[in-house]
Amino acid sequence: MSRNYDNLKKTIDEIKNKVDIVDFVNSYLSLSKRGKNYVALCPFHAEDTPSFYIFPETQTFHCFGCGAHGDVITFLEKYEQISFLDALKKIATYAGIELDITQKEEPVEVTFNEEVSKLYNYNLLNLSSKHRVWQYLKKREITRELAEEFELGFATGSEIQKVIEENLFDKDIAKNAGLLINGDKEFFYNRLIIPIRNNVGELVGFAGRQIEEETNSPKYLNTPENKFFKKSKILYRYYKNKKFIKENDFVILVEGYFDVISMYKLGFKNVVGILGSAFTKDHALELLKATNKVVTMYDMDESGQKATLSTIDALFAKDFQIAVSKYPAKDPDELTKKHDNKYIAEILKSSYKFHEFIVDYYAEKYDLGNEFALEKYLKEMSRWYKKFENVGRISYLQSFIENISKKTGKGTEYIQKVLERTSALIPESSASNESNSQTKDTLYVEKDIRYDIAKSYLYLWIKYPHYREILKNYFSEEDFSSQLLKEFFTLTSQSSDIGFLLENSSKELSELIVEVWKIEYFFNPERILSSLKESIRRTKINQQIEELKKKLHETKDLSEKTNITSQIIQLYSKLKIVN
Repeated sequence: MSRNYDNLKKTIDEIKNKVDIVDFVNSYLSLSKRGKNYVALCPFHAEDTPSFYIFPETQTFHCFGCGAHGDVITFLEKYEQISFLDALKKIATYAGIELDITQKEEPVEVTFNEEVSKLYNYNLLNLSSKHRVWQYLKKREITRELAEEFELGFATGSEIQKVIEENLFDKDIAKNAGLLINGDKEFFYNRLIIPIRNNVGELVGFAGRQIEEETNSPKYLNTPENKFFKKSKILYRYYKNKKFIKENDFVILVEGYFDVISMYKLGFKNVVGILGSAFTKDHALELLKATNKVVTMYDMDESGQKATLSTIDALFAKDFQIAVSKYPAKDPDELTKKHDNKYIAEILKSSYKFHEFIVDYYAEKYDLGNEFALEKYLKEMSRWYKKFENVGRISYLQSFIENISKKTGKGTEYIQKVLERTSALIPESSASNESNSQTKDTLYVEKDIRYDIAKSYLYLWIKYPHYREILKNYFSEEDFSSQLLKEFFTLTSQSSDIGFLLENSSKELSELIVEVWKIEYFFNPERILSSLKESIRRTKINQQIEELKKKLHETKDLSEKTNITSQIIQLYSKLKIVN
Protein backbone atom coordinates (compact mmCIF):
# COMPACT_ATOMS: atom_id res chain seq x y z
CA MET A 1 0.00 0.00 0.00
CA SER A 2 1.42 3.46 -0.89
CA ARG A 3 1.51 6.46 1.42
CA ASN A 4 -1.88 7.77 2.46
CA TYR A 5 -1.64 11.22 0.88
CA ASP A 6 -5.29 12.15 1.56
CA ASN A 7 -4.81 11.82 5.32
CA LEU A 8 -1.45 13.57 5.14
CA LYS A 9 -2.90 16.50 3.23
CA LYS A 10 -5.67 16.83 5.80
CA THR A 11 -3.03 17.00 8.53
CA ILE A 12 -1.09 19.65 6.57
CA ASP A 13 -4.26 21.70 6.15
CA GLU A 14 -4.85 21.40 9.90
CA ILE A 15 -1.31 22.66 10.57
CA LYS A 16 -1.76 25.63 8.23
CA ASN A 17 -5.08 26.54 9.88
CA LYS A 18 -3.54 26.38 13.34
CA VAL A 19 -0.23 28.16 12.60
CA ASP A 20 -0.64 31.82 11.59
CA ILE A 21 2.05 32.68 9.04
CA VAL A 22 2.43 36.24 10.39
CA ASP A 23 3.08 35.08 13.97
CA PHE A 24 5.40 32.31 12.79
CA VAL A 25 7.51 34.42 10.39
CA ASN A 26 7.63 37.25 12.93
CA SER A 27 9.69 34.95 15.17
CA TYR A 28 12.34 34.90 12.40
CA LEU A 29 12.05 38.34 10.75
CA SER A 30 11.23 41.89 11.78
CA LEU A 31 7.83 42.57 10.16
CA SER A 32 6.19 45.92 9.43
CA LYS A 33 2.48 46.32 8.70
CA ARG A 34 1.63 47.80 5.33
CA GLY A 35 -2.09 48.05 4.78
CA LYS A 36 -3.62 44.59 5.22
CA ASN A 37 -0.26 42.93 4.65
CA TYR A 38 3.19 42.77 6.25
CA VAL A 39 6.64 43.46 4.77
CA ALA A 40 10.25 42.65 5.67
CA LEU A 41 13.70 42.49 4.16
CA CYS A 42 13.83 39.23 2.21
CA PRO A 43 15.90 36.56 3.98
CA PHE A 44 16.57 34.77 0.66
CA HIS A 45 18.49 37.49 -1.17
CA ALA A 46 20.40 40.68 -0.31
CA GLU A 47 18.33 43.88 -0.46
CA ASP A 48 18.08 47.36 1.12
CA THR A 49 14.37 48.01 0.45
CA PRO A 50 11.80 45.50 1.79
CA SER A 51 10.22 43.47 -1.00
CA PHE A 52 9.24 40.40 1.06
CA TYR A 53 5.45 40.44 1.61
CA ILE A 54 3.19 38.29 3.82
CA PHE A 55 -0.47 38.04 2.91
CA PRO A 56 -2.58 37.07 5.98
CA GLU A 57 -5.71 36.42 3.88
CA THR A 58 -4.06 33.68 1.84
CA GLN A 59 -1.51 32.69 4.54
CA THR A 60 1.27 32.94 1.95
CA PHE A 61 4.44 34.96 1.30
CA HIS A 62 5.98 36.38 -1.85
CA CYS A 63 9.20 38.27 -2.57
CA PHE A 64 8.92 40.71 -5.44
CA GLY A 65 12.70 40.85 -5.61
CA CYS A 66 13.80 37.21 -5.98
CA GLY A 67 10.43 35.53 -6.62
CA ALA A 68 10.48 33.28 -3.52
CA HIS A 69 6.92 32.18 -2.82
CA GLY A 70 5.02 29.73 -0.63
CA ASP A 71 3.27 29.03 2.63
CA VAL A 72 4.45 28.72 6.21
CA ILE A 73 5.98 25.28 5.60
CA THR A 74 7.82 26.44 2.48
CA PHE A 75 9.16 29.44 4.41
CA LEU A 76 10.72 27.25 7.10
CA GLU A 77 12.08 24.84 4.48
CA LYS A 78 13.84 27.71 2.64
CA TYR A 79 14.87 29.70 5.71
CA GLU A 80 16.52 26.78 7.57
CA GLN A 81 17.51 25.00 4.33
CA ILE A 82 15.97 21.73 5.42
CA SER A 83 13.83 19.21 3.56
CA PHE A 84 10.08 19.67 3.15
CA LEU A 85 9.37 16.72 5.46
CA ASP A 86 11.73 18.03 8.15
CA ALA A 87 10.05 21.44 7.95
CA LEU A 88 6.66 19.76 8.19
CA LYS A 89 7.68 17.78 11.28
CA LYS A 90 9.08 20.91 12.95
CA ILE A 91 5.94 22.98 12.38
CA ALA A 92 3.72 20.07 13.46
CA THR A 93 5.62 20.04 16.79
CA TYR A 94 5.24 23.85 17.02
CA ALA A 95 1.48 23.47 16.46
CA GLY A 96 1.17 20.57 18.87
CA ILE A 97 -0.15 18.27 16.13
CA GLU A 98 0.84 14.62 15.90
CA LEU A 99 2.21 13.89 12.45
CA ASP A 100 2.14 10.33 11.12
CA ILE A 101 4.11 10.09 7.88
CA THR A 102 5.24 6.51 8.31
CA GLN A 103 5.43 4.50 5.12
CA LYS A 104 3.48 1.32 4.63
CA GLU A 105 4.75 -1.64 2.61
CA GLU A 106 5.83 0.13 -0.60
CA PRO A 107 9.15 2.04 -0.32
CA VAL A 108 8.79 5.78 -0.82
CA GLU A 109 11.31 5.60 -3.70
CA VAL A 110 9.00 3.23 -5.56
CA THR A 111 5.96 5.39 -4.81
CA PHE A 112 7.85 8.39 -6.15
CA ASN A 113 8.71 6.54 -9.38
CA GLU A 114 5.06 5.53 -9.79
CA GLU A 115 3.92 9.15 -9.57
CA VAL A 116 6.60 10.26 -12.04
CA SER A 117 5.68 7.48 -14.44
CA LYS A 118 2.01 8.45 -14.34
CA LEU A 119 2.91 11.98 -15.37
CA TYR A 120 5.25 10.82 -18.17
CA ASN A 121 2.52 8.50 -19.42
CA TYR A 122 -0.12 11.25 -19.20
CA ASN A 123 2.12 13.52 -21.25
CA LEU A 124 2.49 10.97 -24.04
CA LEU A 125 -1.16 9.96 -24.24
CA ASN A 126 -2.29 13.58 -24.39
CA LEU A 127 0.07 14.71 -27.13
CA SER A 128 -1.11 15.17 -30.70
CA SER A 129 -0.52 12.30 -33.09
CA LYS A 130 1.56 14.78 -35.11
CA HIS A 131 4.00 15.29 -32.24
CA ARG A 132 7.52 14.07 -33.02
CA VAL A 133 7.38 11.38 -30.30
CA TRP A 134 4.26 9.85 -31.87
CA GLN A 135 5.89 10.10 -35.30
CA TYR A 136 8.85 8.20 -33.87
CA LEU A 137 6.56 5.54 -32.34
CA LYS A 138 4.67 5.24 -35.62
CA LYS A 139 7.93 4.41 -37.41
CA ARG A 140 8.51 1.68 -34.84
CA GLU A 141 4.93 0.45 -35.30
CA ILE A 142 4.01 1.17 -31.67
CA THR A 143 0.30 1.86 -31.30
CA ARG A 144 -1.46 3.80 -28.57
CA GLU A 145 -2.64 0.47 -27.09
CA LEU A 146 0.95 -0.82 -26.88
CA ALA A 147 2.08 2.49 -25.37
CA GLU A 148 -0.55 2.05 -22.65
CA GLU A 149 0.30 -1.63 -22.11
CA PHE A 150 4.00 -0.88 -21.67
CA GLU A 151 3.35 2.36 -19.71
CA LEU A 152 5.43 4.41 -22.15
CA GLY A 153 5.76 8.12 -21.49
CA PHE A 154 7.31 11.37 -22.63
CA ALA A 155 9.57 13.67 -20.63
CA THR A 156 9.38 17.41 -21.24
CA GLY A 157 11.86 18.19 -18.47
CA SER A 158 9.34 19.70 -16.04
CA GLU A 159 7.77 16.62 -14.45
CA ILE A 160 9.93 15.92 -11.40
CA GLN A 161 9.43 19.24 -9.62
CA LYS A 162 5.70 18.99 -10.21
CA VAL A 163 5.56 15.50 -8.67
CA ILE A 164 7.61 16.68 -5.68
CA GLU A 165 5.32 19.64 -5.01
CA GLU A 166 1.99 17.92 -5.61
CA ASN A 167 2.80 14.74 -3.68
CA LEU A 168 4.93 16.20 -0.86
CA PHE A 169 8.07 14.24 -1.67
CA ASP A 170 11.51 15.07 -0.36
CA LYS A 171 13.70 16.39 -3.20
CA ASP A 172 16.50 14.04 -2.11
CA ILE A 173 14.41 11.10 -3.30
CA ALA A 174 14.48 12.47 -6.85
CA LYS A 175 18.22 13.14 -6.60
CA ASN A 176 18.97 9.66 -5.29
CA ALA A 177 16.88 8.19 -8.10
CA GLY A 178 18.99 10.15 -10.58
CA LEU A 179 15.97 12.07 -11.89
CA LEU A 180 17.37 15.40 -10.71
CA ILE A 181 20.99 16.25 -11.55
CA ASN A 182 23.27 19.29 -11.28
CA GLY A 183 21.04 20.97 -8.74
CA ASP A 184 17.46 20.98 -9.99
CA LYS A 185 18.00 19.98 -13.63
CA GLU A 186 15.83 17.07 -14.76
CA PHE A 187 17.67 14.01 -16.06
CA PHE A 188 15.20 13.28 -18.87
CA TYR A 189 14.28 15.91 -21.42
CA ASN A 190 12.59 15.42 -24.80
CA ARG A 191 12.83 11.63 -24.56
CA LEU A 192 10.50 8.68 -24.88
CA ILE A 193 10.33 7.11 -21.42
CA ILE A 194 10.29 3.36 -20.75
CA PRO A 195 9.50 2.47 -17.11
CA ILE A 196 11.49 -0.44 -15.68
CA ARG A 197 9.85 -2.65 -13.08
CA ASN A 198 11.73 -5.27 -11.10
CA ASN A 199 10.84 -8.95 -11.06
CA VAL A 200 8.00 -8.44 -8.56
CA GLY A 201 6.54 -5.43 -10.37
CA GLU A 202 7.96 -2.50 -8.38
CA LEU A 203 8.81 0.50 -10.54
CA VAL A 204 12.54 0.98 -9.84
CA GLY A 205 13.98 2.89 -12.79
CA PHE A 206 13.53 4.42 -16.23
CA ALA A 207 15.10 4.33 -19.67
CA GLY A 208 14.89 7.38 -21.92
CA ARG A 209 15.07 6.89 -25.71
CA GLN A 210 16.22 9.73 -27.91
CA ILE A 211 13.57 10.52 -30.54
CA GLU A 212 15.66 12.81 -32.71
CA GLU A 213 18.95 11.46 -34.00
CA GLU A 214 21.69 13.64 -32.56
CA THR A 215 25.35 12.79 -32.81
CA ASN A 216 26.25 14.30 -29.43
CA SER A 217 23.57 12.52 -27.42
CA PRO A 218 23.34 8.80 -26.53
CA LYS A 219 20.36 6.87 -27.91
CA TYR A 220 19.47 5.56 -24.46
CA LEU A 221 19.85 7.03 -21.00
CA ASN A 222 19.13 4.91 -17.94
CA THR A 223 18.58 6.15 -14.42
CA PRO A 224 21.57 5.10 -12.30
CA GLU A 225 21.54 1.88 -10.32
CA ASN A 226 20.66 2.09 -6.63
CA LYS A 227 19.50 -0.26 -3.88
CA PHE A 228 16.24 -0.87 -5.77
CA PHE A 229 17.45 -0.74 -9.36
CA LYS A 230 19.95 -3.54 -10.15
CA LYS A 231 20.16 -4.42 -13.83
CA SER A 232 22.01 -7.66 -13.03
CA LYS A 233 18.89 -8.88 -11.21
CA ILE A 234 16.08 -7.53 -13.40
CA LEU A 235 14.62 -9.05 -16.56
CA TYR A 236 12.52 -6.52 -18.46
CA ARG A 237 8.80 -7.44 -18.29
CA TYR A 238 9.46 -10.66 -16.35
CA TYR A 239 6.98 -9.61 -13.65
CA LYS A 240 4.25 -9.31 -16.31
CA ASN A 241 5.22 -12.13 -18.67
CA LYS A 242 6.06 -14.79 -16.09
CA LYS A 243 2.60 -16.33 -16.42
CA PHE A 244 3.03 -16.65 -20.20
CA ILE A 245 6.47 -18.23 -19.69
CA LYS A 246 4.90 -20.81 -17.39
CA GLU A 247 2.04 -21.46 -19.82
CA ASN A 248 4.43 -22.03 -22.75
CA ASP A 249 7.12 -23.71 -20.58
CA PHE A 250 9.91 -21.77 -22.27
CA VAL A 251 11.22 -18.23 -22.35
CA ILE A 252 12.48 -16.14 -25.25
CA LEU A 253 15.49 -14.04 -24.24
CA VAL A 254 16.12 -10.83 -26.19
CA GLU A 255 18.38 -7.83 -25.67
CA GLY A 256 16.37 -4.61 -26.07
CA TYR A 257 13.17 -2.96 -24.89
CA PHE A 258 11.73 -2.71 -28.39
CA ASP A 259 12.63 -6.35 -29.08
CA VAL A 260 10.38 -7.28 -26.15
CA ILE A 261 7.57 -4.94 -27.26
CA SER A 262 7.69 -6.11 -30.90
CA MET A 263 7.72 -9.82 -30.02
CA TYR A 264 4.89 -9.27 -27.51
CA LYS A 265 2.89 -7.42 -30.17
CA LEU A 266 3.03 -10.47 -32.46
CA GLY A 267 1.76 -12.77 -29.73
CA PHE A 268 5.07 -14.03 -28.27
CA LYS A 269 4.29 -12.94 -24.73
CA ASN A 270 6.73 -15.35 -23.09
CA VAL A 271 9.56 -12.91 -23.82
CA VAL A 272 11.90 -10.94 -21.54
CA GLY A 273 14.84 -8.58 -22.07
CA ILE A 274 18.21 -8.39 -20.33
CA LEU A 275 18.38 -4.56 -20.13
CA GLY A 276 21.56 -4.34 -22.17
CA SER A 277 23.66 -6.01 -19.45
CA ALA A 278 25.28 -9.43 -19.30
CA PHE A 279 23.03 -12.35 -18.40
CA THR A 280 23.72 -13.27 -14.77
CA LYS A 281 23.14 -16.14 -12.36
CA ASP A 282 20.49 -13.96 -10.67
CA HIS A 283 18.65 -13.77 -14.00
CA ALA A 284 18.93 -17.54 -14.34
CA LEU A 285 17.58 -18.05 -10.83
CA GLU A 286 14.51 -15.94 -11.62
CA LEU A 287 13.84 -17.82 -14.85
CA LEU A 288 14.13 -21.13 -13.05
CA LYS A 289 11.02 -20.20 -11.06
CA ALA A 290 9.04 -20.26 -14.31
CA THR A 291 10.87 -22.66 -16.66
CA ASN A 292 14.19 -24.37 -17.38
CA LYS A 293 13.81 -24.02 -21.15
CA VAL A 294 15.38 -21.01 -22.86
CA VAL A 295 15.54 -19.81 -26.46
CA THR A 296 18.02 -16.98 -27.00
CA MET A 297 17.10 -14.46 -29.68
CA TYR A 298 19.85 -11.91 -29.34
CA ASP A 299 21.02 -9.47 -32.02
CA MET A 300 22.70 -11.11 -34.99
CA ASP A 301 25.86 -8.95 -34.81
CA GLU A 302 29.12 -9.97 -33.16
CA SER A 303 28.22 -8.49 -29.77
CA GLY A 304 24.90 -10.35 -29.85
CA GLN A 305 26.66 -13.64 -30.60
CA LYS A 306 29.12 -13.03 -27.76
CA ALA A 307 26.18 -12.32 -25.46
CA THR A 308 24.63 -15.61 -26.59
CA LEU A 309 27.80 -17.50 -25.71
CA SER A 310 27.99 -15.77 -22.32
CA THR A 311 24.35 -16.67 -21.60
CA ILE A 312 24.97 -20.30 -22.54
CA ASP A 313 27.92 -20.30 -20.14
CA ALA A 314 25.67 -19.01 -17.33
CA LEU A 315 22.83 -21.43 -18.07
CA PHE A 316 24.15 -24.80 -19.21
CA ALA A 317 25.74 -25.60 -15.84
CA LYS A 318 22.37 -25.02 -14.16
CA ASP A 319 20.66 -27.86 -16.03
CA PHE A 320 18.76 -25.55 -18.41
CA GLN A 321 17.66 -26.69 -21.83
CA ILE A 322 19.02 -24.01 -24.18
CA ALA A 323 18.34 -23.34 -27.84
CA VAL A 324 19.74 -20.58 -30.06
CA SER A 325 17.71 -18.94 -32.84
CA LYS A 326 19.22 -17.58 -36.05
CA TYR A 327 17.17 -15.27 -38.25
CA PRO A 328 17.56 -12.97 -41.29
CA ALA A 329 17.48 -9.55 -39.55
CA LYS A 330 19.69 -7.49 -37.27
CA ASP A 331 17.44 -7.95 -34.22
CA PRO A 332 13.98 -9.28 -33.26
CA ASP A 333 12.45 -5.80 -33.58
CA GLU A 334 13.47 -5.62 -37.24
CA LEU A 335 12.43 -9.25 -37.80
CA THR A 336 8.86 -8.57 -36.61
CA LYS A 337 8.54 -5.74 -39.13
CA LYS A 338 9.59 -7.99 -42.01
CA HIS A 339 7.73 -11.19 -41.13
CA ASP A 340 4.51 -12.39 -39.49
CA ASN A 341 4.13 -14.49 -36.35
CA LYS A 342 3.93 -17.80 -38.28
CA TYR A 343 7.34 -17.16 -39.82
CA ILE A 344 8.83 -16.25 -36.44
CA ALA A 345 7.23 -19.30 -34.83
CA GLU A 346 9.10 -21.44 -37.37
CA ILE A 347 12.32 -19.59 -36.58
CA LEU A 348 11.85 -20.42 -32.90
CA LYS A 349 10.92 -24.01 -33.66
CA SER A 350 14.04 -24.53 -35.77
CA SER A 351 16.40 -23.02 -33.16
CA TYR A 352 19.41 -25.21 -32.73
CA LYS A 353 20.93 -26.68 -29.59
CA PHE A 354 23.43 -24.64 -27.63
CA HIS A 355 26.32 -27.06 -28.18
CA GLU A 356 25.76 -26.80 -31.94
CA PHE A 357 25.99 -23.01 -31.63
CA ILE A 358 29.30 -23.35 -29.76
CA VAL A 359 30.74 -25.51 -32.56
CA ASP A 360 29.62 -23.03 -35.24
CA TYR A 361 30.56 -19.86 -33.32
CA TYR A 362 34.21 -20.86 -32.88
CA ALA A 363 34.42 -22.40 -36.35
CA GLU A 364 33.75 -18.96 -37.82
CA LYS A 365 36.72 -17.59 -35.84
CA TYR A 366 39.29 -19.96 -37.29
CA ASP A 367 40.45 -21.06 -40.74
CA LEU A 368 39.90 -24.77 -40.20
CA GLY A 369 41.89 -25.58 -43.34
CA ASN A 370 44.98 -24.29 -41.51
CA GLU A 371 46.50 -26.90 -39.14
CA PHE A 372 47.64 -24.28 -36.63
CA ALA A 373 44.17 -22.66 -36.55
CA LEU A 374 42.53 -26.10 -36.34
CA GLU A 375 44.64 -26.90 -33.28
CA LYS A 376 43.47 -23.69 -31.60
CA TYR A 377 39.86 -24.46 -32.53
CA LEU A 378 40.05 -27.96 -31.04
CA LYS A 379 41.56 -26.53 -27.86
CA GLU A 380 38.50 -24.28 -27.52
CA MET A 381 36.26 -27.29 -28.09
CA SER A 382 38.24 -29.25 -25.48
CA ARG A 383 37.56 -26.53 -22.91
CA TRP A 384 33.80 -26.89 -23.49
CA TYR A 385 34.12 -30.69 -23.55
CA LYS A 386 35.64 -30.50 -20.05
CA LYS A 387 32.84 -28.15 -18.92
CA PHE A 388 30.20 -30.61 -20.11
CA GLU A 389 31.93 -33.42 -18.24
CA ASN A 390 32.34 -31.36 -15.06
CA VAL A 391 28.63 -30.56 -14.78
CA GLY A 392 27.42 -33.99 -15.82
CA ARG A 393 25.97 -32.97 -19.21
CA ILE A 394 27.33 -36.23 -20.65
CA SER A 395 24.37 -36.75 -22.99
CA TYR A 396 25.58 -33.84 -25.16
CA LEU A 397 29.11 -35.13 -25.69
CA GLN A 398 28.44 -37.56 -28.56
CA SER A 399 26.43 -35.00 -30.52
CA PHE A 400 29.08 -32.37 -29.73
CA ILE A 401 31.81 -34.63 -31.13
CA GLU A 402 29.79 -35.46 -34.25
CA ASN A 403 29.20 -31.77 -35.00
CA ILE A 404 32.90 -30.96 -34.62
CA SER A 405 33.69 -33.90 -36.90
CA LYS A 406 31.37 -32.52 -39.61
CA LYS A 407 32.75 -29.02 -39.23
CA THR A 408 36.41 -30.08 -39.45
CA GLY A 409 36.14 -33.05 -41.79
CA LYS A 410 37.97 -35.23 -39.23
CA GLY A 411 36.67 -38.60 -38.02
CA THR A 412 34.70 -38.82 -34.79
CA GLU A 413 37.22 -41.20 -33.17
CA TYR A 414 40.04 -38.74 -33.88
CA ILE A 415 38.01 -35.82 -32.51
CA GLN A 416 37.10 -37.74 -29.36
CA LYS A 417 40.72 -38.68 -28.66
CA VAL A 418 41.90 -35.10 -29.16
CA LEU A 419 39.17 -33.70 -26.89
CA GLU A 420 39.78 -36.28 -24.17
CA ARG A 421 43.54 -35.80 -24.16
CA THR A 422 43.50 -32.01 -24.45
CA SER A 423 40.74 -31.52 -21.87
CA ALA A 424 42.71 -33.62 -19.37
CA LEU A 425 45.55 -31.06 -19.61
CA ILE A 426 43.28 -28.04 -19.04
CA PRO A 427 43.34 -26.73 -15.43
CA GLU A 428 39.98 -26.63 -13.67
CA SER A 429 40.22 -22.83 -13.38
CA SER A 430 40.62 -22.47 -17.15
CA ALA A 431 37.67 -24.75 -17.89
CA SER A 432 35.39 -22.67 -15.69
CA ASN A 433 36.80 -19.24 -16.63
CA GLU A 434 37.92 -18.53 -13.07
CA SER A 435 40.70 -16.09 -12.24
CA ASN A 436 43.71 -17.12 -10.17
CA SER A 437 42.38 -15.23 -7.15
CA GLN A 438 39.05 -17.06 -7.46
CA THR A 439 40.85 -20.40 -7.70
CA LYS A 440 42.47 -19.77 -4.31
CA ASP A 441 39.00 -19.36 -2.84
CA THR A 442 37.82 -22.74 -4.10
CA LEU A 443 39.53 -24.51 -1.18
CA TYR A 444 37.51 -22.50 1.30
CA VAL A 445 34.27 -22.94 -0.64
CA GLU A 446 34.78 -26.71 -0.85
CA LYS A 447 35.55 -26.95 2.88
CA ASP A 448 32.42 -24.94 3.66
CA ILE A 449 30.37 -27.44 1.65
CA ARG A 450 32.06 -30.60 2.94
CA TYR A 451 31.74 -29.66 6.61
CA ASP A 452 28.07 -28.71 6.39
CA ILE A 453 25.72 -31.70 6.02
CA ALA A 454 22.80 -29.72 4.56
CA LYS A 455 25.06 -27.93 2.07
CA SER A 456 26.78 -31.18 1.04
CA TYR A 457 23.48 -32.88 0.35
CA LEU A 458 21.99 -29.90 -1.53
CA TYR A 459 25.21 -29.33 -3.48
CA LEU A 460 25.17 -32.87 -4.88
CA TRP A 461 21.41 -32.77 -5.49
CA ILE A 462 21.50 -29.41 -7.31
CA LYS A 463 24.85 -29.47 -9.12
CA TYR A 464 24.85 -33.14 -10.12
CA PRO A 465 21.29 -34.22 -10.98
CA HIS A 466 22.49 -37.74 -11.85
CA TYR A 467 23.52 -38.10 -8.17
CA ARG A 468 19.94 -37.76 -6.96
CA GLU A 469 19.33 -41.48 -7.29
CA ILE A 470 22.62 -42.22 -5.51
CA LEU A 471 21.61 -39.94 -2.62
CA LYS A 472 18.23 -41.63 -2.46
CA ASN A 473 19.85 -45.06 -2.25
CA TYR A 474 22.48 -44.08 0.33
CA PHE A 475 20.43 -41.94 2.69
CA SER A 476 16.97 -41.65 4.20
CA GLU A 477 15.28 -38.79 6.02
CA GLU A 478 16.06 -40.49 9.35
CA ASP A 479 19.79 -40.02 8.75
CA PHE A 480 19.46 -36.25 9.13
CA SER A 481 18.55 -34.11 12.11
CA SER A 482 18.48 -30.87 10.08
CA GLN A 483 14.96 -29.45 9.92
CA LEU A 484 15.80 -27.76 6.62
CA LEU A 485 16.70 -31.11 5.05
CA LYS A 486 13.54 -32.69 6.44
CA GLU A 487 11.56 -29.88 4.79
CA PHE A 488 13.57 -30.46 1.61
CA PHE A 489 12.69 -34.18 1.60
CA THR A 490 9.01 -33.36 2.02
CA LEU A 491 9.05 -30.92 -0.90
CA THR A 492 11.08 -33.16 -3.24
CA SER A 493 8.61 -35.97 -2.63
CA GLN A 494 6.10 -33.70 -4.44
CA SER A 495 8.37 -32.29 -7.18
CA SER A 496 12.06 -32.14 -8.08
CA ASP A 497 11.61 -28.88 -9.99
CA ILE A 498 13.88 -26.15 -8.57
CA GLY A 499 11.30 -23.47 -9.33
CA PHE A 500 8.72 -25.38 -7.29
CA LEU A 501 11.16 -25.75 -4.40
CA LEU A 502 12.06 -22.06 -4.38
CA GLU A 503 8.45 -20.90 -4.41
CA ASN A 504 7.19 -23.37 -1.80
CA SER A 505 10.05 -23.59 0.69
CA SER A 506 10.52 -21.60 3.88
CA LYS A 507 12.64 -18.44 3.75
CA GLU A 508 15.58 -20.27 5.39
CA LEU A 509 15.48 -23.24 3.00
CA SER A 510 14.97 -21.00 -0.03
CA GLU A 511 18.01 -18.93 0.94
CA LEU A 512 20.13 -22.07 1.37
CA ILE A 513 19.03 -23.45 -2.02
CA VAL A 514 19.89 -20.12 -3.66
CA GLU A 515 23.28 -20.01 -1.90
CA VAL A 516 24.20 -23.49 -3.13
CA TRP A 517 22.71 -22.92 -6.58
CA LYS A 518 24.89 -19.82 -7.03
CA ILE A 519 28.16 -21.64 -6.28
CA GLU A 520 30.10 -21.51 -9.53
CA TYR A 521 32.61 -24.23 -8.71
CA PHE A 522 32.19 -27.91 -9.58
CA PHE A 523 34.06 -30.05 -7.08
CA ASN A 524 34.65 -33.78 -7.25
CA PRO A 525 31.21 -35.19 -6.36
CA GLU A 526 32.69 -38.44 -4.99
CA ARG A 527 34.76 -36.45 -2.50
CA ILE A 528 31.67 -34.48 -1.42
CA LEU A 529 29.68 -37.70 -1.11
CA SER A 530 32.44 -39.29 0.97
CA SER A 531 32.52 -36.26 3.29
CA LEU A 532 28.73 -36.40 3.62
CA LYS A 533 28.85 -40.06 4.68
CA GLU A 534 31.58 -39.31 7.23
CA SER A 535 29.71 -36.31 8.59
CA ILE A 536 26.57 -38.37 9.12
CA ARG A 537 28.55 -41.16 10.84
CA ARG A 538 30.26 -38.61 13.06
CA THR A 539 26.92 -36.97 13.93
CA LYS A 540 25.37 -40.33 14.83
CA ILE A 541 28.34 -41.28 17.03
CA ASN A 542 28.18 -37.93 18.82
CA GLN A 543 24.46 -38.43 19.39
CA GLN A 544 25.14 -41.88 20.88
CA ILE A 545 27.84 -40.39 23.14
CA GLU A 546 25.47 -37.69 24.39
CA GLU A 547 22.77 -40.28 25.11
CA LEU A 548 25.24 -42.45 27.04
CA LYS A 549 26.52 -39.44 29.00
CA LYS A 550 22.96 -38.70 30.02
CA LYS A 551 22.46 -42.31 31.17
CA LEU A 552 25.79 -42.16 33.02
CA HIS A 553 24.66 -39.10 34.89
CA GLU A 554 21.31 -40.66 35.78
CA THR A 555 22.45 -44.14 36.93
CA LYS A 556 23.74 -44.87 40.42
CA ASP A 557 24.74 -48.48 39.74
CA LEU A 558 28.58 -48.69 39.72
CA SER A 559 28.64 -51.72 37.43
CA GLU A 560 26.39 -49.96 34.92
CA LYS A 561 28.53 -46.79 35.19
CA THR A 562 31.62 -48.82 34.32
CA ASN A 563 29.85 -50.43 31.34
CA ILE A 564 28.56 -47.09 30.02
CA THR A 565 32.00 -45.48 30.45
CA SER A 566 33.54 -48.32 28.45
CA GLN A 567 30.98 -47.78 25.65
CA ILE A 568 31.69 -44.03 25.59
CA ILE A 569 35.46 -44.68 25.29
CA GLN A 570 34.85 -47.09 22.40
CA LEU A 571 32.68 -44.52 20.63
CA TYR A 572 35.35 -41.83 21.10
CA SER A 573 37.82 -44.23 19.50
CA LYS A 574 35.49 -44.64 16.53
CA LEU A 575 35.11 -40.88 16.34
CA LYS A 576 38.91 -40.47 16.07
CA ILE A 577 39.00 -43.03 13.25
CA VAL A 578 36.18 -41.19 11.44
CA ASN A 579 37.96 -37.85 11.89
